Amino acid sequence: MAQQAHSILEQIRFHALNTPDQVALARLGPDGSKSHSITYRELDQRTAALASTLIAEGEQGRPVLIPERNSCDYVIAYLACLRAGAIAVTAYKPRSQDRSGRLHRIIDDSKCQSMLASTETIQSFQELSEYPIAGERCFATDQSFTTSSESPDLPNVNPASIAMLQYTSGSTNHPRAVALTHSNLAANLAIMSSLFYRKGSCGTVCWLPLFHDMGLIGLVMTSLVNGITANIMAPEEFVMRPLRWLKAISETRSEHSGAPNFAFQLCVDRTTPEEREGLDLSCWKSAMNGAETIRPATLRNFLDAFAPFGFDESAFQPCYGLAESTLVVATRRPGGPLTMPQISTHALQEDRIEVNSAENTDTKTVVTCGPPVPGQDVRIVKPESDTFLDDCFVGEICVRGASVASGYNNHDEDTMGTFVPQIGGEPGPWLRTGDLGSIVHNELVVVGRLKDLIIVGGMNHHPQDIEHTAEQAHPDIASSGCAVFSLTPTESSDSERVVLVVEPTRECFRGYRKNAHKIAELANEVAQATRSQISSVHAVAISACVLVKPGSIPRTTSGKIQRQKCAQLFQSNDLDTLE
Repeated sequence: MAQQAHSILEQIRFHALNTPDQVALARLGPDGSKSHSITYRELDQRTAALASTLIAEGEQGRPVLIPERNSCDYVIAYLACLRAGAIAVTAYKPRSQDRSGRLHRIIDDSKCQSMLASTETIQSFQELSEYPIAGERCFATDQSFTTSSESPDLPNVNPASIAMLQYTSGSTNHPRAVALTHSNLAANLAIMSSLFYRKGSCGTVCWLPLFHDMGLIGLVMTSLVNGITANIMAPEEFVMRPLRWLKAISETRSEHSGAPNFAFQLCVDRTTPEEREGLDLSCWKSAMNGAETIRPATLRNFLDAFAPFGFDESAFQPCYGLAESTLVVATRRPGGPLTMPQISTHALQEDRIEVNSAENTDTKTVVTCGPPVPGQDVRIVKPESDTFLDDCFVGEICVRGASVASGYNNHDEDTMGTFVPQIGGEPGPWLRTGDLGSIVHNELVVVGRLKDLIIVGGMNHHPQDIEHTAEQAHPDIASSGCAVFSLTPTESSDSERVVLVVEPTRECFRGYRKNAHKIAELANEVAQATRSQISSVHAVAISACVLVKPGSIPRTTSGKIQRQKCAQLFQSNDLDTLE
């Protein structure tokens, strides 16, 4: 394992010289076989050749778009940008029916004039004329180049210069570009290497989109820094058949992998005991779970389903992080206890964390995200103030450290509100995350988003708690298929209205979609069941319950529910309702 992650490129050069024939990257096909792989020597040489091209074309210091699918070419393009001193703009391969507008916004916001991708992707990109990048500024990652026994020397890149623009998931806003420096990357990679990797570590499996920080930085780059093999899958291959992820881990004997919470539940829901036969997950030592609310029931369900096939509870790695801090902020330590305390729901409504006994009925179970990682100072601050709160009080999670970015690209107002020079008289820069949480026994408990908080009768309610209650109210409600939000008071109503949007299971939808009478009955049943359950558990009245088609609740690229966007669609009557 590398001694210290001074930079990604220095470590790859180290591995290219010392273990040149070790496989660095492998693209796994749908059947789990390696469709393509490259060694550390080849990775170093191809990265150097492309970087030389970028330097010769004057791309140093300029944003370069990477609109590629999950592949070895994506990683080569990213590393070539870092090596040339260009600014990597991580994106995805364009789709002809992409209505999200995300790729357009990335191109417009970053002001990219150049792109770096495989020849096939460049051709696909150019066939879609709506994307404004000139053809002469397209550089192919699979172009021919002359190999040499030695790669060119690394350029002198200023550690404080921008290495990449990492677009946020946009759970409460449009995606914004976090400007991460080379030193930000090195600091966070060093943290993850020290916590998760050991000498002799085996491979990693990643199906997460490589334009997502958890996939690119948390899994692939951390693997390359430590000289092990990163096995890459396509996201759609996992979604179509979740068993493929687990088979890939089992068959490659990989120690490291991870995903948002929904992926672990999907593995439980969409695999049978017969399909699980033959899996051996005893190799999986670090199962990162982050990017969205971590549900205790999901961890228990996954353990019940896959412990018989070698998965050990000690592998669970609940974590908290965000693009504005490069990636990881807090995580459970390997070998440490998996902490799921029972806390008082009444105290939580009053912005306090009070640990109760399991026998107390006024409780909910939460998963802690472990202590802050070394080098990250995590404090809880009273929202809209600069007052630090004591342990066990809920407030805004604020972070400072070497991994904290300098700000957002081309968004000065957002930068000033999020990256502040001091809090409570202590110098920063501090990152105000917009997430609500508390420190309990030196471990971080994340309870929700500040902008999503629902206040009814002076009491605080976190939407994911209400959504979880709603899911349990009726068997035809899909897992993670609810979104709840509040609407501000109007002239006709002096209190907040709480709205619930519900997706049925796909099986239910297929059975009912051509029967308007059945759909009306289902909508009525779901509304009555959810209203009753939510009123009983949370003392919250649901003013409207809307049944929508499966998959139509807006989500970010990492699977987080976009409650603010859902509210906008509700108010404009643009939800894809079942009728």
